[in-house]
Amino acid sequence: MIKQILYIVVIFGILSCGHKNENKSNIPNKKVEDIYVPTYTVTQLNDKFEVSFDSLKANGLDEIFLEWNKTIKSNSEDFINQNDTISAVFKVYKEFYKPLDLLELGNWEWGNELNSKSKYVVIQNKLFYSVLSTDNLDDYDWKKSKTDSIENFRPPVNLEKNKVLYLTDEYATSINNFLGFESSILGEDNIMSPSKPIKKSEKRYEMLRSYIPILHGHWGGYWYLETHPDVSIIIFNKDLTKAKIDFRVGYQGGETILDKNGSNWIIKESKETWIE
Repeated sequence: MIKQILYIVVIFGILSCGHKNENKSNIPNKKVEDIYVPTYTVTQLNDKFEVSFDSLKANGLDEIFLEWNKTIKSNSEDFINQNDTISAVFKVYKEFYKPLDLLELGNWEWGNELNSKSKYVVIQNKLFYSVLSTDNLDDYDWKKSKTDSIENFRPPVNLEKNKVLYLTDEYATSINNFLGFESSILGEDNIMSPSKPIKKSEKRYEMLRSYIPILHGHWGGYWYLETHPDVSIIIFNKDLTKAKIDFRVGYQGGETILDKNGSNWIIKESKETWIE
């Protein structure tokens, strides 16, 4: 009788362990939070830019951008690889992002010159993506399809690390504050001419342009701080084997199609699709 009881206890223990392990394997991966903490407040950055401008010392700006590059790094490997979808977003973006080789993505009104005369490139702060329930990338509907985003998006890119700046809320706010929004009227020179920065904004724009390839908004009163191509959204098929990117280069837009080949992503087609 005692042997039978011991036998039952052992069997029950084995089964219980099996159920515990099975349940454990079904627990979804824990979401990895981004650990970015700002080094400076907007007010502190405002002061740094204003002091450099007022003193007309180029080395003041050199220090601002050098420190920006040194202190704000890419997202952690744990964050990038927290799940298959997030990992795919980062891999697709890395393969796509070619700010110094824009002609590989289409034909643009500035050719390959838009970002060629600045020391740094600025990576966009937020990226939208969508995973469809079908295999057809054209099934995306911006009104109906579920869209997610990555805040403080800081991807590794195929560029020298000393040339990369990751845009954050405090830097975006401070640079906009510094530049101001004084603009000419759209079509002022001729019917085809875009708005341009004027007065104080023009002087400050010219001061920053050698560091980062800022672009004045076509319609006036706003800036593109991100170095183009600026991704509007990455759309994936349900199996994460195909991707479509809608993006902007200057005052034009484009579309890129990528396919997954093993663990790599390959650009299959890229072209310009619209112009302002």
